[in-house]
Amino acid sequence: MVRRRLKLAAVLVVVVLALTGFSSSSGGKGGKSRSKGSSGGGGGCSSSKKSNSGYRDYDDDDYGSSGSSSGSDSYTGDPTPTATDSGPAEAYVVDCVKKGRGTRKADTAATVKVVSGSTVAHLYEVDVVFLDAVGEVVDRGYTKVSLDAGETETVKVRMQSPKKVSRVKKCEADALLDD
Repeated sequence: MVRRRLKLAAVLVVVVLALTGFSSSSGGKGGKSRSKGSSGGGGGCSSSKKSNSGYRDYDDDDYGSSGSSSGSDSYTGDPTPTATDSGPAEAYVVDCVKKGRGTRKADTAATVKVVSGSTVAHLYEVDVVFLDAVGEVVDRGYTKVSLDAGETETVKVRMQSPKKVSRVKKCEADALLDD
């Protein structure tokens, strides 16, 4: 049983070495070759293309070699960043709706604070979902607000069906680009 495991281990080592492209260099020194996964040649062992002070170049590129290069692969510097808009706004529910009690009238509009995360002015649609105690949608509402870069504004978003206010337990808001 031990002998069978040793044979299997030896076979696996040989297979791994063959697949990774291990080769020994001349002069009694051991070395590893570099193998490009997408090159046209097969994996396995390869022969040296050039020798440069003990360094062997095994792939097909000519970067940094003492021979002449085609010059088509030149470094032109870092790419220039383009101005991008950081985009969305954040919407926070400040106050949800309230049903009427006694002499107090029902408040059927949610108060939402909208904070622009943009570097330029945008028009946003502020959407509010009015939810019941188990998270089911009771009603929806929306309004639009124009914000300059980094501006914050508080808006009222009214229910579309204000008669359902007694069922509302929670409000959730979102601000979406509208322009």
